[in-house]
Amino acid sequence: MNKFVHIELNEKKLTKDTLQYIYSIENTYREYCLFIRILDPRIKYGDLNNHMAFLKKRLSQIEFTIDYDTVEYKNKITGFSDNTHKSITELGKKISEKENFSKEIFWASADEEKAYQSISDFDSFEDKIVTEKKLYHVLVNSPFFNVKGWILYYQNLLDVKFPEFSEKFVSGKTIIKYKPFKDKYFLGIETDYQSCKNNFRKGWWEEPEYKLIIFEKLGAKKINKVVTFEKFIHPHFDPPALNFMPFFGSKTMFDVSEIETVFDNGTEKEFLDDGTVRLYNIDKISEDLKRHAYFYYDMLYHTTKEFVKFAEDAFDPIEHNS
Repeated sequence: MNKFVHIELNEKKLTKDTLQYIYSIENTYREYCLFIRILDPRIKYGDLNNHMAFLKKRLSQIEFTIDYDTVEYKNKITGFSDNTHKSITELGKKISEKENFSKEIFWASADEEKAYQSISDFDSFEDKIVTEKKLYHVLVNSPFFNVKGWILYYQNLLDVKFPEFSEKFVSGKTIIKYKPFKDKYFLGIETDYQSCKNNFRKGWWEEPEYKLIIFEKLGAKKINKVVTFEKFIHPHFDPPALNFMPFFGSKTMFDVSEIETVFDNGTEKEFLDDGTVRLYNIDKISEDLKRHAYFYYDMLYHTTKEFVKFAEDAFDPIEHNS
């Protein structure tokens, strides 16, 4: 248990709450998130009530650390891989199977499909015109993501999947989506998308880095952060679905053998008459990436909703005011 000034974080309570959440999502598409870190995807567990002791042990590995007003956590849970190529491949295959099954159920929802279509109509990649001399130097950073399009998509996903955080505060590059909390305090999801922008330009696809903050307003353009959770994520469901980078890898990297992998991200070359080269993407993976991001945000919403409740209960505004 950790306590400081105005928030008390009880790891045992989190374990108890998370166990109840696990039972509530059993046999639904959201059960998939259990197999990222908590359960071995190679095992058929059956009724999870028969594995209560095992689950409690797996869920007891969280340790919060607090430095003045910043909360971090360490999850000491062990993985199921022995780090051999065979084990890694088998685990990846089983997780992928469970993910695909969950997505099949998820996308059967007409409402989700409609919401997805309303925000996903953008070009995932951009063309580049380069000189032949710079061709292979530039190709290192392929594919060439449409940075503005993707950042807007992430913001739209946050609006769609976290509608209760309906108000917005912008300061420089920092964006906070927030809602009223206790007394004079507000609960917000904070990011600046800078890490995503930087990595997009390197040809890397990643999920945004969000923080959960509790703050008070000091004016129209100034706030005071009272508590900052370094990650806006449930510690037991980090990640809630496959992270964007490994998912991107699963769509672009193909094992030819145990020692050889080929890479194909859909980037093509067209040599033009003026001596330049047009680099463009034939869009093999765009739809898969967009749909995975949408699914990821849905899983993020349902899992973090439980952690937000935990954080809300832990905060004591009276103690902070004293």
